Amino acid sequence: MPGLSQRIRGLVNEHAARGYLVVAPSLFGRGRAGQDHGYKYQMTSTGEQLLKPLQPVDSSRAMADIQTVVAWVQAQMPQGRVGIMGFCWGGLLAWHAACTLPQVSAAASFYGGGMTHPEVRSWQPMCPVLVHLPSKGTLMTQESMDEFVAVQRDQFESHQLTRPGHISPLVQIERYDAAYGFDHAGSRQHDLPASQAARLKSCSFFDRYLHA
Repeated sequence: MPGLSQRIRGLVNEHAARGYLVVAPSLFGRGRAGQDHGYKYQMTSTGEQLLKPLQPVDSSRAMADIQTVVAWVQAQMPQGRVGIMGFCWGGLLAWHAACTLPQVSAAASFYGGGMTHPEVRSWQPMCPVLVHLPSKGTLMTQESMDEFVAVQRDQFESHQLTRPGHISPLVQIERYDAAYGFDHAGSRQHDLPASQAARLKSCSFFDRYLHA
């Protein structure tokens, strides 16, 4: 769901309260800048007007914005580590960042629309990635998600994290018996148990890989 909505602002404040420097770039500003779109686009034509300039999504331009944010954050905290989190299209961009930006130390992707496509799912991340997948949804079919899991399983031996007494995959996949968009509080897809579990796992994940 697009835009710097109250939900995203709340998420920023939530992680900032845990001691992180948090930035939420207005990536949808490339379609229609300067507005808090919230979720109204589901019920009006606003969504079509908002999304049309972004389809087909030019992820390269969005990634340029993300690179700018990453560079700014590194300038503020030279000794810090950078993590990235995204939902839906943002989840795809988080996966893209993990696979292309060596400055990123960890990434969490919530139902990243597009990341299970054949040309994308075989990308090789350069940092630990936590992937939250739903059990059903039109933007990510069950078959495509199964294929994504299979590809990552096949790559496990060559892409793994090794610590004393512990070996774990570079890509950690969590699956939920919930619909695509299960973290959208207030929407019909919202699933509170899945949302709470995914958020707790994400917090632990970032604490593990971003703390120096």
